[in-house]
Amino acid sequence: MELSERKKQILKAIIGDYIRTAEPIGSKTLAARPELKFSSATIRNEMSELEEMGYLEKPHTSAGRIPSPAGYRLYVDELMEAYELPEDSDSVLEQMRGKVRELDRLIQEAGRLISTLTNYASVAVTPYMSHTVLRQFEIVMVEQTTFVIVVVTDAGVVKNKLVHTTASVSKDEAELLTFVLNQTLAGLALEQISPERFEVVRRAAGLTALLAPVAEYIAELIEELGSQKVYLQGASKLLRFPEYHDARKAQALLDYITEDTHLLPVRRNIDGIQFFIGPENGQNPLSDASMIYAKYDIGTIGQGAIGIVGPIRMDYKRLSAQLIRFAKGLNRLIADTFLEENK
Repeated sequence: MELSERKKQILKAIIGDYIRTAEPIGSKTLAARPELKFSSATIRNEMSELEEMGYLEKPHTSAGRIPSPAGYRLYVDELMEAYELPEDSDSVLEQMRGKVRELDRLIQEAGRLISTLTNYASVAVTPYMSHTVLRQFEIVMVEQTTFVIVVVTDAGVVKNKLVHTTASVSKDEAELLTFVLNQTLAGLALEQISPERFEVVRRAAGLTALLAPVAEYIAELIEELGSQKVYLQGASKLLRFPEYHDARKAQALLDYITEDTHLLPVRRNIDGIQFFIGPENGQNPLSDASMIYAKYDIGTIGQGAIGIVGPIRMDYKRLSAQLIRFAKGLNRLIADTFLEENK
């Protein structure tokens, strides 16, 4: 059933007041608002119908109404207006420029910043980097059976691992393997590195005890870089909301979201800005919470997401505007830091 303009006005006013006060809203409160030119009786009838339609709920201890998850969903889809941010509201990102040279750490730091900016718990998701190119290999000899393998990607990610061999390996053998890896695998995307490519490396480098641990590490690296990491920041900030003054409810949510595999909405395709409201998060402690995610897209590196977690009663208009602008700033920062220097 399509809502009348009057019902939409009343629902929008209720949501705005409830977000601000966290108190159930009554018809007399709404009737006092100059933009709602309806009598208290008319508003009361409309509120009853909105409740029957599932857009409002009536707490047992109050005569007023509060928005339901369906009411919030209608609000973000149809009723929410654009929010004008101050021009310098995303300057917080500039403090990272030139300071962070590793992509994972930059994304993690961005999550900390958006948590500080919004005062909500934040979730930062690294890009899915199956198209990442391995740019350079280096094998550093520590002892004849101990080596450090260093791999640099086109995204500026530097990975290294200390490995041990079952037999002694000479410096010349290590240097030859380094040369072969750079000639054979450097410049390839992760998805292009196949067992056949490793066979080319084996034939060119000859028999060496270093080949097996190097191949094993590169396989580990492909799996690691091809999966997304989820960083949760500022989870304790949830405790400031009245919705989580119940210690058991708060602890259940905190325990749940600290397991990044439970933040499933961030694994889905995010198109611009996306809202996951209450029960849309599934039957778990997040069913009483909401998440907002904005996508950041950094070309060949891939796509990730930056978002916040909080009670269903949140200022969707302001927070979504902040996330959209922040994600755009993050796009620029990553491009300037990692893409420009690799052209």
